[in-house]
Amino acid sequence: MALVAVVALVAAAVGAVGGFGLAGRSDGGRTGVVAGTATPTPSADLGLPGTPPRQPGVEPPIGGGWPAAAPTFAGTDPTREITGLAGVDFSFRVPIGWSCTEAGRTSGSAHYRCGIPAADGSIIGGDLVVRQCPRLCTDERRTALRRQEEAWGLQWVRSGEFTTWAETARVDGAPRYGLVYLSYWRSVPEDAIDRQLVLRMTAPLDRADEVRKVAASVRAATFTI
Repeated sequence: MALVAVVALVAAAVGAVGGFGLAGRSDGGRTGVVAGTATPTPSADLGLPGTPPRQPGVEPPIGGGWPAAAPTFAGTDPTREITGLAGVDFSFRVPIGWSCTEAGRTSGSAHYRCGIPAADGSIIGGDLVVRQCPRLCTDERRTALRRQEEAWGLQWVRSGEFTTWAETARVDGAPRYGLVYLSYWRSVPEDAIDRQLVLRMTAPLDRADEVRKVAASVRAATFTI
């Protein structure tokens, strides 16, 4: 009787250990199945340039802020509001005669060309691009995106934590005003930084203020601190 009792106890102990081991393997198996079936969130197509810029901006940006004397639209200036552009979550003002036409759309970007023909056959205006900046839109990620933009080899100037810009009186070796303005902003107030704005425009020197005023209007709508 004593021997039978000992055998029964040993069998019960072995069964308990075996059961714990099986339970552990079963749980691990279930975890493996879940991990194996999970799929990553697809990355958005940011519509980045297909080739590196010929003359990217000079890094790192230097301090300087936004020019205190930068012109803005006066109440008497004849302007029109650009609003409702697909993929662009803000409105801004442009001189009468300007228009914005879509130049490209992807799942993560919207590209427009805004401006008006000049008397010399060129265009006053240029590119307006809005891209998603995947969360978290870190400084490293913002810098990497900035380095992919054409900036005529100019020194970037920092205006706040999330904005850089550069301007010139010569574009491609010819007298012409050029402005590149890059900013990162919140499409939802008080939320995380999640958008990149690129404004790259040119004009004859005597009409540079038209581009500057458009940039000031875009800046007012998107500037983030």
